[in-house]
Amino acid sequence: MKPLNLDNRPCSPIASNCVIWTGDNIPCINLCSGDTITDVVFKLATELCTIMDQLKVSNYDLACLTPSCPPADFTALIQLLINKICELNGIPAETPKAAECPDCVVTVAACFIDGRQTTMQLVDYVQMIATRVCSILDQITVINNEIANLTLITENLQYQIDNLPTYTLPSIEVNCTLSDPGDYNIIGGGTYAIDLILQALVNDRTYGYCSLLGATGLPTEMLSAVAGACITSTSPSIANPASTMGAEYSPDWINTPVTVADAIVNLWISLCDIRDGLAGLASTVVDAGNGIDVTSATVGSVTTYTVSTLGAMRAQSPPVDMEAQIATATNDLYTAPSTPPAQNGGVTQIMSQIYDDDNAYDPLTGIWTCPADGIYNLSFYVHMSNELPSTTGFTSGMVIAGIVATTPKGYYAVNTFTVGASVVRHVDITGQALGMNLTLGTRLQLNILNLTDVDYVTFAGDVARFVVQRVR
Repeated sequence: MKPLNLDNRPCSPIASNCVIWTGDNIPCINLCSGDTITDVVFKLATELCTIMDQLKVSNYDLACLTPSCPPADFTALIQLLINKICELNGIPAETPKAAECPDCVVTVAACFIDGRQTTMQLVDYVQMIATRVCSILDQITVINNEIANLTLITENLQYQIDNLPTYTLPSIEVNCTLSDPGDYNIIGGGTYAIDLILQALVNDRTYGYCSLLGATGLPTEMLSAVAGACITSTSPSIANPASTMGAEYSPDWINTPVTVADAIVNLWISLCDIRDGLAGLASTVVDAGNGIDVTSATVGSVTTYTVSTLGAMRAQSPPVDMEAQIATATNDLYTAPSTPPAQNGGVTQIMSQIYDDDNAYDPLTGIWTCPADGIYNLSFYVHMSNELPSTTGFTSGMVIAGIVATTPKGYYAVNTFTVGASVVRHVDITGQALGMNLTLGTRLQLNILNLTDVDYVTFAGDVARFVVQRVR
C-alpha cells in the first residue's frame, strides 16, 4: 500500500518487496543475496536496535563510580570511564592518554561472541562496536544506492508496462472455403482474423489439415505409395512397344519419382500411353465358325461378346459330331478298333469301344456326370485336319480346347493352338488336369472353339478324345 505521506513526483512509488538485494551474503545478520529490500532493511534495523539497546547507559550499573551526574548517553559513559581510569592512574583528566585509559572486562552481546569468548576488555569491546557500526553504516549507504538504482529501473519498467502499444491481430482475405458453417464459418470472399484462419486450417472437421491427413494418409504413407510404382522408365510403351517409357516420353517422364506430384505426372503419362495404344488397335471382329454361335450386347461404351457351343465341335445334326472317349479307373488304356474307321456324317469315330462302366457319359450331349466323390485325372486330345482339295489350310487365328464343368461352373484343363503365318493343315491340341477332387454330380464336357479364318467342317480322321480316369 502506498504511504499517504509519500510524494515522489514525478517518479512512481514502488514497494520495497519488489526490489531484491544482489550483494554478497552477510551471515552475521542472516542476510542472503536475493532477499527483498524489506528483509534487508528489517534485519539491519533489528541489528542496529540491538546495538543501541546494548549502548543504553541505563543498562549499566554505575554505582561503583559514584558520578556526581550520571552520563546522559554512551559517549558520556565512555568519557566517564576514561576519566575514572585516568584518575585511578594519577593522570590528569585534561591530558588523557589513550594507551593509559583504564579498562575492565565486560560481557559481550551474543552477536559479538567469537568462539567461546563471551567477555572482552571494555576498550576492545567499544572498538569492535564502533567498527561494526561503521561497517553497517557503509552497508546501509550501499544498500540505499542500490535501492535508488532499483527504484529507477522499476519505475522505467512500470512506465514501459503502462505504455505498452495495443496490438491487434491482422486480418487477411480468404478466397476459398476453409471451414464448415458448423465449425469456424470461413467461406471464400471474406476477411477474417489470422488466428481464426489458423484454427480452421488445422482443426476444421472437413477442410482442416487433420481431416486432410485422414483422407490422404501420412506423408510416409504417400511416399510408400509413390515407391510402389509398377511402371518404370524401362517399361515398354504400349503405344510404341519398340521404345521405353523413359525414352518415349522424355523429358516429361520422371525416371525416379520421389513426390506424389512426380507419381501423378507418371500416372497421367502411363494412362495416355495406354489410351494411345488402344486407339491404335484395329477393330476386332468376332465371327462365328461352323457350329459356333456369337452374340453381342453393348452397354454404354462396353460391348460384351458371348460365344457358345454344345459339347464338342458342332458341324451338323445329330448334335455330337465327335464322340469323347471315356475311361474308368479300371480301364485306363484304349484298344485300337478291330475294323477300319467308319465315317459318320463326316465324323470319324476312331475308337470302336467306349469304356463307361458307370454309364456316366451321355453321347447325345457330350456331357460326363461324375458318378461318385473321388480323385480323378482328366485329359483330352483334339486333332483337326483340313484335307479337302478346295481349301488351302488354316492361315490365321487359333483353336481353343478344354475340359469345362457345367455344374458347378469352372474349367479344369484348357489349351490353345495358334495358327502361324504359313499354311497349316493339321491342328493338334492336348491338355490334362491330374488329381482333381470331383464330387458327385459334377458335369464335365470337352469344348472346342474355332477362332481361325476357316469355317471348319469335320473330316475323316478328326479326333476329339475326352478321358476321365478315377484314381481313388
